[in-house]
Order: sequence, then C-alpha cells, then structure tokens
Amino acid sequence: MLQSGIEMTEIEDKEDDSILRNTTIQSHEELIEHVTLIRHPKTQGSLDDVTEKEYDDGKCGNIENCKCTHANLLNYLLALFPIFGVLRRYDVKEYLIKDVVSGLSVACLHFPQGMAFGILASLAPKYGLYTSFYPVILYVIFGTCPTVSFGTNAVIALFTANLVQSHVTLPSWSGGSTNSSNGSTESAQIHEEHFLEAKAAVAAGSSFIVGILLLAWGLLRFGFIASYMSTPFIGSFTTTATIHIITSQIPKSIGVRIPSVAGPGKLVKTYIEIFKNINTVNVGSILTSIICIIILIFFKDFINEKFKSKLYMPIPIDLILVICGTIVSYFGNLKSKFEIPVVGEISLGIPPPTLPDITTGIIGDSVVIAIIVFVLTISMAKVCESKSTINADQELVAYGMSNFGGSFFRCFPSCVAPPRTILLNTMGTKTTLNGLFSAVVILLILLFLGEYFQYLPLPILSIMVIMAVKNLLLQFRQLPRLWKINKYDFTVWVATIMCGVFIDFPYALYCGVGLSIFLVVFQSQKGKVGLFGKVVNEDLYVEESKYTVLPSNVKVFKMESSLFFATAESFRENLYKLAGDPRKMKKSSEEVSISVDERPPRESRKNKTSSCGNLEDRLCEGDIHTETKYVVIDCSSFNYVDSNGVSIMSLVVMEYRSVGIKVLLVRCSTNFLGVMSRSELMKTVGEENVFPDIVDALHLAISDE
Repeated sequence: MLQSGIEMTEIEDKEDDSILRNTTIQSHEELIEHVTLIRHPKTQGSLDDVTEKEYDDGKCGNIENCKCTHANLLNYLLALFPIFGVLRRYDVKEYLIKDVVSGLSVACLHFPQGMAFGILASLAPKYGLYTSFYPVILYVIFGTCPTVSFGTNAVIALFTANLVQSHVTLPSWSGGSTNSSNGSTESAQIHEEHFLEAKAAVAAGSSFIVGILLLAWGLLRFGFIASYMSTPFIGSFTTTATIHIITSQIPKSIGVRIPSVAGPGKLVKTYIEIFKNINTVNVGSILTSIICIIILIFFKDFINEKFKSKLYMPIPIDLILVICGTIVSYFGNLKSKFEIPVVGEISLGIPPPTLPDITTGIIGDSVVIAIIVFVLTISMAKVCESKSTINADQELVAYGMSNFGGSFFRCFPSCVAPPRTILLNTMGTKTTLNGLFSAVVILLILLFLGEYFQYLPLPILSIMVIMAVKNLLLQFRQLPRLWKINKYDFTVWVATIMCGVFIDFPYALYCGVGLSIFLVVFQSQKGKVGLFGKVVNEDLYVEESKYTVLPSNVKVFKMESSLFFATAESFRENLYKLAGDPRKMKKSSEEVSISVDERPPRESRKNKTSSCGNLEDRLCEGDIHTETKYVVIDCSSFNYVDSNGVSIMSLVVMEYRSVGIKVLLVRCSTNFLGVMSRSELMKTVGEENVFPDIVDALHLAISDE
C-alpha cells in the first residue's frame, strides 16, 4: 500500500506539472499520462475459481430449451413456414402497393429470362417458364428475404445444360418405314420431342436431388457452409460462368451451326468450330442481334441508369423487346424470308405432376449445383438485405423446398437471379408476397399467352442472355486490387479462371475450392513466430527489440496460428530455434559429464576468448541457454488445437523439464483450456503453470530469480 501511495503521489505531481505547462486545457478535459493497474497475480486456476468458469463443453447451455415440449415443437414448425408470420404482421396500406408494383416489375424480367434460360439449359422455353413459376410460389411460403427473386439463373442453367448433355445422348433414328418426306419429318419431330422430354426429366431429377440436399442441410442447421467460399473465389467462378454463357450464345446470335462440343477444352473447341463454320453465318440473325444490343444498352445502361431517380420503375425493355420482336417476326415472316430461327411452338397449360428421372450418375453434379445454388443465393440475399439478419438455415430450407417441389413439374434447378434481385431491392419491396404477383403473370402466359410468342426470334433471347450477364465480366477489375491486398486471393482468382476457360467449367469449381483449402493450410503454416519483450517503462509486451526488456531467465514466445497437425511440428522447431533447443542442451550436458576430466583448469577457461573449439562452442551455447529458467508460451492464437497439438505441447513441456526449464502457458483461449482439461495436457503442464496473462507468469519468474 505504501508503494501504491508513492506511485499515486508521483502521478499527481506529474499531472500538476503538466497542467502548469499547458494552460489551455479546459476543465472538462482529462489529462492521463499513465494507466495504473493494481491487482494480485493469479494463475488461470485461481482466476477460474473467482469467476466460477468451467470448460466442460458437452452440456446444453439451457436445459429448458432442449426439452421437446409442445410449445417448442410448435415454434419450430411455425419457423419453417415464415409466410404465417408475414401474413400475421402484414400492413395492407403500407406494404401492398410496394409488393404489387415490385412483383409486376420483376415479372417483366421473369418472362423473357425464363424463356432464354430454358434454351440455355439445352431444354425449351416452356421449361424456363415452369421454373419461373413453381419455385417462386414455394419461396414465398418458405423464404425469409423479400428482395430474393428465385427462379431461373444463367449459371445454374449452364450447369444444367452440361449435366443433361453428358447424361442424355441424342438417339440415332431413320426416317421410319414411311417413304414420304413429310412422314420422315414428322417422325423426326416425334423423336425430337421424346429426346427433349428425356432431358427435361433428367434436369428435374437433378432439381429433386438439389432440393433434398438443401432441405437436409437447412434442417440440420448447416447454413455455415456459405462461409467456406470466399468472395474472390465466387467472383472468379461467376466470371468463368459468364465467359461460358456468352460463348454458348454466340452461335445462336449469329446463326452459325456447329456440332456439339463436350469434355476438356470445350471452350477452345467451341471457338474453333465457330471460325470453321463462319461462312454459314446468317445475316438476318446478325442484324437482329446488333439491333437488340443497341436497344438494350441504350435503355438499360443509359435511360434506366441516368433517370433512375425520376422513373417510378425501370423501363421493362426486355419485355418490350420480346413483344416487339414477336410482332415483327410474325408480320415480317422472318423465318421463311431470312431463315432466322424462332422459338417454335409453346404448349399452353401447366404440366401435371410427374416423377423426375433420378439416376445415380447425376448425383455428383447435383451436389455441386446444390452448393452453388446456396452460395450464390445467400450471398446475394446478404448483399441486398443489409438492414436485417438473414436466417441462413431457413433460407436453405426455402431453397430446398423450391427445388424439391418444382422437380415434380419439370423444373430444372432454380436459384436467385442478380438482375431481378437488384430490381426488387431498388423497388423497395416489403415482403416475400411480391413473388405471388410475379407468379400470376407467368401463370397467365402459361395458360393463355404463350402461343403468341412462338414466332419470337432466337437471336433476341440469346442477346438478352448475354446482356443479362455482361456486367459480371467487370469483375476483372478486381485483379489489381487483389494483387495489392492479398496475392493468395489473386492466385485463386486467376487459377479458377484459367481452369474454367482452358479445361472446362466444372473444373473451375474443383480448382478454386481445392486451391483455397490448400492456401488456408499453407498460410496457417506460415504464421508469424517471435520472442516478446516488455517495452521500457511500460507494461506492454511487443515483439522483442532494442526497446524491450525481460528478466534474463525468461523467454516469451508466440506463434500467430492455431496449433494442429499442419503447424504442430513447425511450432516446436521455431520455439526451439528462438528460445533454446533442450535436445542440444541435454546433449551438451552429457558431453560435459563425459569429458569433465579433459577440460582445462578453471583459470585457463576464464581467459578463453569467444573463439572456442567445437566442443567448447557447444558448451558456450549451452551456458547461454541454461540461463533460461522459464519459457513463457503465449497461447492466445490457439483457437483450434487437435490431438497433434496436444501431443507436441506435452513433448515440449517434458523436453524442457528434462533440462531444468519450466514451461508456463499464458493467455490460453477458451477452446485450448477446454482441450487441456479433457486431456492429460493439464496434468503434464501443471495447473500452477497456466496463467491468464504474461504479467502473472513473469511475477513467478521474477520472484524465483
């Protein structure tokens, strides 16, 4: 108490001197020159006794919440159907107009994109319309994010195309027994319809598997899996998908007929085939594509962007272009006069529920699609819904039910679409009920209006697909920033693009995820290590330098990484390199005991210079290290410790103990303390050698000096 009183007097004197030197200090300002902390040194055990803290983590935090009561079960079931909560709290006056307008606005994109992405999935426009209807209804019931526009997605449509093309082959048929050319044409058309139905059944089977997986992950609360895909990887992966999507639409937009290309090098082979058959281009298709590009750029990138604040809603140029293109094609007879391909017959009505075609061969691809659906959708939901928290687990349930239910109505896997989601966010939609108004428009098209769009030119849909994803190519602008911030992220970005472009699209996923995991492990092994010291006249502990001091018998070591199988051995080697190697100390002491009679007299040893012989060099080094009596290990970075980490820490403690050096552990994370209490490590280290801070451990070392 006398010591603390002297310190307080000194502080007050310094404050008085400082106030005299600086007369401009206002009365309400505080002048603090020193921070004085007074407490008794403690071990971790004594601190836990005071706070009554335990490290047994196998127990339920709240027993009442774990009981399966009727109330808890009812709350759980109601949480699976967020639509009930929306209806209960729905404010008609405040919400209805916003939901209706935003839903109808998004429907203007749902319709053309549905047809375009149906063709992109190597199916037919009607299947894209089915996917724009059923999953939307189901997401309204199970979804939680108002700004998510579920339905068709270009990336997932491309994945679906790869899946059906690799598992459904075009059958070879003759014209049949009929000799008439009309009979052969009709027979080919029948076979073509059967082939299309077979592809649709496989796509629906993939949607079924995707739905089951997402639903299971949601019920098991696996929403955390979204965090395993970094933003740079998602950016590079979607950019790769954009390149493939644009490439797949180029032949249709210029009217070039090329053979089907698959396998590694698909993208390169596609461009080779395009240039080989460049003499078959259709001038009418090229002119149609150019006109569409000009119109879409003018309205989307100029009118809608420049006058965004003045327009009540963006001009639905996609819908206007589809309607105008159909009218011009019908009255101008573009198909027969200029050989411009058109959509063809769109059957009216909605399909009856049928079982999807589920085969074991599509399970692997469907798992990949399920992961991409969740990552893309939850990422977009988090970006747009920044004012509220997204329930990732319930969103998984919603995505699963949307795909599972849609699979019985010939829907291919569904996902979020960024253009529609951004539009919903811009329109200020209030609840997920906006999807009902979008679905009503699609239903009217399926029941009554679909047949009027059979003359729509295919180049228009192809250009709409290209223009819908073109902005994703702007993600290349991230590369200089990634290079500057983190070269590992830059490497993942470039490697993902290269694999996707020069090998195939699925390989971009495998390469990106695999390389990301490898770099995480690699970086964990490169965690910074060093000795720490106390700043002169301060109680701060920083990396050892000429401005730090420590008692001569103490070494403070820290590794900025978790302690597990990938880092355990490097932890031990770096510790021994910086704080002293007990194996060499033990060996040196054995050599000393063996050659003790051969050593020169004490007087001659005192006159020795630092240039000793080989044995004497080791003895000198051993003398330096034997001054160390305590090795303090800062464990604050050990967020994860596995059995390898426990074993290596036990080995370090025992090897130092064998040469008379005591290991003290400080700042142990809660996880590490729990591992120590459940293993033999706590007994090996000793509870009296575990401290909450470096100061407490140094108190023991100073008192023993």
